[in-house]
This record gives sequence, structure tokens and C-alpha cells, in this order.
Amino acid sequence: MNESGNVKVGVRGVYLAQTSYGKSPVVVLSDGKGRLLLIFIGAYEAASIQMALNDTKPERPGTHDLLVNVLSEMSTEVERVAIIDIQKGVYIGRLYVKSNGNHRVLDARPSDCIAIALRTKSPIFVKEEVMGRCSVTEEYFSKYSDSMEDLELG
Repeated sequence: MNESGNVKVGVRGVYLAQTSYGKSPVVVLSDGKGRLLLIFIGAYEAASIQMALNDTKPERPGTHDLLVNVLSEMSTEVERVAIIDIQKGVYIGRLYVKSNGNHRVLDARPSDCIAIALRTKSPIFVKEEVMGRCSVTEEYFSKYSDSMEDLELG
């Protein structure tokens, strides 16, 4: 954990989880110490994250690729991304960027933050308070992961 109360996490994977509404994509973040944060996301975002995890380059740029290209062309660096809160069951993300010595914080969906962070090799953080309230243990996850499927592209 760093001084601002954030925990650095990695992306464990993207899965399809069975819910009461059918199968839904979920990205799983790990703090490397047995805590996992599960974030249900859209199908497009799941595919985008999975492509970045696999280092797969699309024939034509997707939305996240385009945004990363625009940031690069504008000499803007993604310093880090963070999941800072959960409100009414919705996670709140932030994209921290630097351009011409100026630091900016942009509101963003966590799935977009993760997709961009993976493409720019930027660190991903979760506020400790969020991780403490919302994470599950490896043991809990392993009980249900048998019913989940790895997201397959193609």
C-alpha cells in the first residue's frame, strides 16, 4: 500500500460468470495477498481487456487503442489508474495523466481505466477502503470459479 491509502493490484483475468440474469463478464483484480476484487463489466470492455492481456493487436484500433494513440500524440502520459470508491453498487475509477508538466485526474469507468492501463503499462490501484469492503478471498473465489469460464476471443 502506498501513502495515499491505495493498494497496487494486477489483473488476474477476465471470466464469464453465471448470474441470475445470465452470463456476465467479470474482471478479477488481485492484490497478490489473497484478496480479489471482482468487477462486472460490459462485453466490449471485457474483450478489450482480454486483448490487452494477450497482447493482441486488432486490425483496426478499438476505442481504447484510439484513446491511447490520441494521448500519445498529445504527449500525455498515463501515470496510473485507480478505483477509488463504490457508490450504489457502481465502482468509480480515475485516470491520472500528465501533460506538459501538468497533472490531471479524469473520471472514468474502472473497465476503461483497466483497459488503458494495460495498454500503457501503467499501474492499477484500488483504494484500501474499497478493497477492504468489497474484495473476496482466494478461497471464496475458488469455490465459485469452477462455474466461471475464461473469456475466449475469436
